[in-house]
Amino acid sequence: MNDDVVLFAVDIQFPDWGDRVANIPFVNATIYHHGHTVGWVYASNLKVTPQEKRISLYEVFHVANSDAMARLLIEAASSRRVAVNAQAKIALSGFGKYLPVADVSRNLDVVLPPPPNVNVTACDVVGPVVDMRRGGITAQANLKLGLPAFASANVSPIWLDFSYHGIVIAAAEVGPVSIYASGVGDLPVKVNVRQIETSAHEAALADMAIKASSGEGFELAVSGADPSRYDTAPLWLRRALRNITIPVRSDMFQLPHDVSLPIEDIVKSVAVDKLYGYWSAKDSFNPWAGVSAQVSIDIPNTTAADVKFEIESLVPNIQLLDEDQLPFATVDIPTTPIRVMQTGELQFVASCDYDRIGLSVIPGRELQFTRAMKRALSDRHVAIGVDGTLNVSMTTSIGQIHIEALPIATNIDWKFDRLEVAGGDSEMSNNKLAEISVTRIHVLDTTRDQIKLEIDIGVENPFTYGAFISDMALEVNYAGLHIATVGVKELSLSQGTNDVTVYVDFNNYPGDPRQRMLFLEASSGKN
Repeated sequence: MNDDVVLFAVDIQFPDWGDRVANIPFVNATIYHHGHTVGWVYASNLKVTPQEKRISLYEVFHVANSDAMARLLIEAASSRRVAVNAQAKIALSGFGKYLPVADVSRNLDVVLPPPPNVNVTACDVVGPVVDMRRGGITAQANLKLGLPAFASANVSPIWLDFSYHGIVIAAAEVGPVSIYASGVGDLPVKVNVRQIETSAHEAALADMAIKASSGEGFELAVSGADPSRYDTAPLWLRRALRNITIPVRSDMFQLPHDVSLPIEDIVKSVAVDKLYGYWSAKDSFNPWAGVSAQVSIDIPNTTAADVKFEIESLVPNIQLLDEDQLPFATVDIPTTPIRVMQTGELQFVASCDYDRIGLSVIPGRELQFTRAMKRALSDRHVAIGVDGTLNVSMTTSIGQIHIEALPIATNIDWKFDRLEVAGGDSEMSNNKLAEISVTRIHVLDTTRDQIKLEIDIGVENPFTYGAFISDMALEVNYAGLHIATVGVKELSLSQGTNDVTVYVDFNNYPGDPRQRMLFLEASSGKN
């Protein structure tokens, strides 16, 4: 296929032909569109027999007028129908030795079928990488095409523009297209995402990200690039494509299934500089914590990507969901942002420094909150849903992007062991515990059934994290027997030396053998 000719092949079947034999020495047909000559085709030695009820054509269509050819394609694509006039000279001597050449003219109004659904899967992805020649970033891939119809085609490379709300987002070099008779084809593509040039361009990218993240998807307008920008395709095809716009949904493209990675495969380490928490009986359903931490993220670079991507500011606005995906608490996070710095091609460090991150339990959902906290504290298992939005400011290879209210929705199922102290502190790695010493014991009251004690203890906390808990009471049981109640009016732990007062009520059961057994085991050193 070039500016002057289109090579095509087609089989025409005649299933009800019967016993006749037809020999047609030649057919010379000219196609007209709105009075303008489009082109012509010449075929010779055509024959239909009872044994071979078909004609196989492998011919050349000669383009006589590239403008008329372009207009014909534009009309076919926009209205799904085309009106042409076909004038042909047909030699009839195959039907009778002395029959003349017949002139045939017919007006054809052809209604085209709707375009087929095409399944597209990307493979052999390379990039994206910074494009020093064109600017922006460029990625390339091979698209596997699946067509429901049996068709074949070979088309020269074309250039396309991808626009969103009138803003050209990317340009693509597509082809050559190879579609085989089975309807399966290969389509190499190079996509260049343009540098951000205007605020409207930035807003378009932000809106695309929001719709993609929400699952709504978005629609791009695809049309041919300016014909002067490339010469790999015939001029009439370039002109036609420039005037044809095809809507393409984002969900049409399916990424390979192996691009989805579990969070545990990309989070390499969590380092905590400080961690402290507050949980009071007076505010049972409004705990809060302070944390300063860094998370190292390493995404496998299977496509040799090399682009800049850093998050200057990420402010979440989220709520927690229970196992039925219903919200039970909101997360109160200050406007101090999370930052993500790039340390390698696809290696990042996310850092945060919060003085206070609080939970506000939704009234009526206290039971769901209690279940989630019990699972986290007792089983060290966080299993919750997260739903909300992010305000993000990013610096990328194509420019700066600010996105307001980017939707997020995910499920977290995380079993944790212990935190790692920043700087590789071996004390935490070796599970060193805080040192506890009793400094004072004061008997408050004694009765036949109970002894009340006030005990002052010193806690040497070697770690950079701590906690604040008020009005805490714990029951101590042995073999089903309530031995004691341990209470703390205020527990405040920070790094270094801490003084804590503990109140203990020992219960006395002189006639219960379980108490005697407890004393025997304790005196013998058994646990």
